[in-house]
Amino acid sequence: MSDSAAKYEEITNYFKDRVAHSQKIRATRGKEARIAAAAQKAASGKTTWRQMTGVRLMAHEISHVGNKPFMIGFASIAVLGLYAQTKFSDEAKASSEYWSTFHGDGKKAGH
Repeated sequence: MSDSAAKYEEITNYFKDRVAHSQKIRATRGKEARIAAAAQKAASGKTTWRQMTGVRLMAHEISHVGNKPFMIGFASIAVLGLYAQTKFSDEAKASSEYWSTFHGDGKKAGH
């Protein structure tokens, strides 16, 4: 008899846990529950990537492991572009057909 009482107790506790779990899930449904969850999320002060803008979002995206190869390529192209721009002297601008046509005096340089 003691075995069946223990089995009955185990089953009763299992169903009590299931009912409590079901009630907890049921409490998260509905318009009021969604409003309360949104208020709780806003009160926590933690921002997700969807609320981030500008430099914070860029820093967040750079920190992701999957974006590392892209960021390495992006940084190397930016550094090479900056280097090329600093080496583009006034003499090089004067001898450049493109620069003299579109940014200079409007006359094509004689070749």
